Amino acid sequence: MIQIKAKPLCNESFRKYGVFQNLLDNESMAKNSVIPAGFFPDLIQLNFGTTTLPSVCCCHITKKDKNIVGFMEAHQYTCEGLLPLDADVIIFVGTLGRGGFSAENLEAFIVPKGTFVKLNPLIVHGSQYCLDTQEAHILCMLPERTYKNDMIAHLVERDEDKAEIVV
Repeated sequence: MIQIKAKPLCNESFRKYGVFQNLLDNESMAKNSVIPAGFFPDLIQLNFGTTTLPSVCCCHITKKDKNIVGFMEAHQYTCEGLLPLDADVIIFVGTLGRGGFSAENLEAFIVPKGTFVKLNPLIVHGSQYCLDTQEAHILCMLPERTYKNDMIAHLVERDEDKAEIVV
């Protein structure tokens, strides 16, 4: 089993997967907005295409003994937005290799609560993990019915092909 160390989010290491914005940091939002105080519009744009409407989803996760990656997914045409609401979480992301999905192409990041993460199309990802709480809720933004219309899914069946995310 591959072991992946979760690291803090930083622009340099995360840029190839998408972008992020701490929505609790007024100073940072002011730097990234055309309106510098109080209301910070259009901080991050997500391309949801023209055929479906944006959808707000919620992921409820609970602490596990080990953070094992046993399922991976990617979306061919659409972005995905993640916002941890009540706790810091760990996400994993990566790229599709020549042979498709592989834990060897993954990295893990610690996402502070209140930080919105945009994943670009074709970025491999999956379940989020609790960092230091027993449970967490994550707002997930996708085009409606993405799970049916634009999801490439991969169930990792062999233990040697799985990954464990550690802090």
